[in-house]
Amino acid sequence: MNKRYEDLEELMSTGEAREVKRAMAVRMSLLGFVRAEAALAYCVSVQFVDKWKAIYLASGVEGLKLAYKGSPGYLKPRERENVINWIQEKKTITIEELKRYLKEEYDVFYSSNTSYTKLLEEANLSYKKTHKENSAKDEVKVEAKKKEIKDLIDKEREQIESGEVMYWMQDESHQLWGDICGYVWSKKGERTSIKMSNYRTSQTWYGAVNIYTGEFILDRAKKADTKYTIDFINWLIYRYKEARHVIIWDGASYHRSEGLRTYLEKLNGGLPESEWKVRLLRFAPNAPEQNPVEDIWLQGKNWVRKNFHRLSSFKEVTSMFETFLSGKVFKFNKIKQYLIPNI
Repeated sequence: MNKRYEDLEELMSTGEAREVKRAMAVRMSLLGFVRAEAALAYCVSVQFVDKWKAIYLASGVEGLKLAYKGSPGYLKPRERENVINWIQEKKTITIEELKRYLKEEYDVFYSSNTSYTKLLEEANLSYKKTHKENSAKDEVKVEAKKKEIKDLIDKEREQIESGEVMYWMQDESHQLWGDICGYVWSKKGERTSIKMSNYRTSQTWYGAVNIYTGEFILDRAKKADTKYTIDFINWLIYRYKEARHVIIWDGASYHRSEGLRTYLEKLNGGLPESEWKVRLLRFAPNAPEQNPVEDIWLQGKNWVRKNFHRLSSFKEVTSMFETFLSGKVFKFNKIKQYLIPNI
């Protein structure tokens, strides 16, 4: 066997994983296989095969070995363009994945993560939190429901502007002692603990945001059920006696209960729908992200987490949550999208 092939065999037996991959791809190419076949066999690109074959032919097997010192820590313009294209083909990517790709394909290794971040930004990617999404969500139903709500709002534009009709997006939240736990900067090797007497202690909140003014109202409840839902509606009516109200919420069972229907029939007293004191609309199913109140709850909980060091009881937790959210004005894009043209 050719000596060069023996060298490759030895590296394939003794080398590190990346060295082995290079040696196998080069050996397959030298044996007469098409570049694409070698690339497919070892899950690499054709450029990878060409690059390491050329290095092997020029420098022998030593050129295939890992050599962090003295290796060029940069990409040539054409290589950078190829990397950007590779990144853009992916829906998501991690810095570690990008590091492996650059090292295996171009033998480039940056000492700072900033260099990798710049490549990701150049490929028009941004760092963001992942979000859960219900697989049963129907985008067609979501868009249809948005249109239905927008059409109703547009129809009652004058009454909304005058305050005769108030449109509310409503939701409930269950706050737990454990919700105070989050991420903080603290000394390495030391555990940061928060003392709590009963981490299962909880508080239920009813909240609603006015889609015209952005005003957020908040009310405490022992739990989320038909009784407390009716109590919240009564409180809303009492607070804004002169207005008629449209409440938009999800399809929770207590939003659809027989007790709630009986209450509404009595409240609206046989009046035509356009004169009802309270009307109810539901968001499309399995798509909680439609409701801006979800974002408001998150803001309140994050505020409490940031100030955990000031809290020593669950009563203080709920008080801080309530103080932060009560009376605030929120004008999210999730609200503005229903105002066509924007009010």
